[in-house]
Amino acid sequence: MTPEPPSWQPLASHGGQGALYVFMILMPLAGWPALSAEGQATAFFGLQLPTLMAANENFAEIIKEVHETGAVVGYLLIALHAAAALFHPYAVRDNTLKRMLPGRR
Repeated sequence: MTPEPPSWQPLASHGGQGALYVFMILMPLAGWPALSAEGQATAFFGLQLPTLMAANENFAEIIKEVHETGAVVGYLLIALHAAAALFHPYAVRDNTLKRMLPGRR
């Protein structure tokens, strides 16, 4: 890669990528109890998931707030990831973005 990135950039890159994967797993897992607490059925790739609890409107509101806050944080992570990807070719002028594309190493 030209030029060599500062030592904090690979760490930030791996941390951000790990956080995106964590959100891809946790967001559906947070939605499942929210739907269960509302008394709604939860479908997952055509399978009917069991309800986790009896209907509880107060808990449903709390978990929905957590789920929505997580969504906002996830959107911010996605925006930061996109901004960092565009930062490399236009500000740093290195080949980081090209190396991420399939077949371009």
